[in-house]
Amino acid sequence: MEQNLKIRIAIIEDDKDDASLLKNAIDKAKNELNLSIETLIFDNPTVFIDKYKTNYDILFLDIELPNINGLELAKMIRAIDRNVIIIFVTNMAQFAVEGYKVDAMDFIVKPISYPNLLLKLERAYQKIANNQDNKIVVKDKTSTSILSVNEIKYVEVINHKLIFHTINGDVTSIGSLSSLEPRLNQFSFSRCNNCYLVNLKYVTKVENFDLLLGDTKLQISRSRKKHFLKDLADYLGGTI
Repeated sequence: MEQNLKIRIAIIEDDKDDASLLKNAIDKAKNELNLSIETLIFDNPTVFIDKYKTNYDILFLDIELPNINGLELAKMIRAIDRNVIIIFVTNMAQFAVEGYKVDAMDFIVKPISYPNLLLKLERAYQKIANNQDNKIVVKDKTSTSILSVNEIKYVEVINHKLIFHTINGDVTSIGSLSSLEPRLNQFSFSRCNNCYLVNLKYVTKVENFDLLLGDTKLQISRSRKKHFLKDLADYLGGTI
């Protein structure tokens, strides 16, 4: 399989033994499939959701979690991130069926079977690889950067200078949003005003003329609000 595609996985599991067994199985699968995988474990769902960022590819969610069960946690995650792959881990398969309401890809029944985990991970990887975002080339006077469209949160223009705000930092180029917009619209970007072209994937809240992308607040112009909200509703698959 491709070695240049790095997968970020989060395990949300309060039982340390179960979390360790799952991580060990993922590490074994990583070596067998020749994948680049980073796996993090979280034992507190409240802490996880409070600090959640849309930079995970796969989430393994235990359904029976303290304070917030896995199904409720998945609903909260989906309000922030509609793209991450969710796989439920449970003692009872009948509860996992509810997971399809939050667009879970699959579920695994405890105790975890390695062959079963391997199949789920292969399927998840293939889905990620098939949907891997196109790249764009961004040039300035001294350097050239290749950015994944999926990593761009929004693009800002200041005095004919384009600033690509990405999950890995800012990249600057010369140009205009008008020339960039047709290239990015196909990847669910939309103008909220004359200064910002926003990746709808990262929108977490709209309130009046304020737009939130996590901790970042942008302004929606009166003239573009109707069109922007329509783009956002279309992206979310309904009305807002």
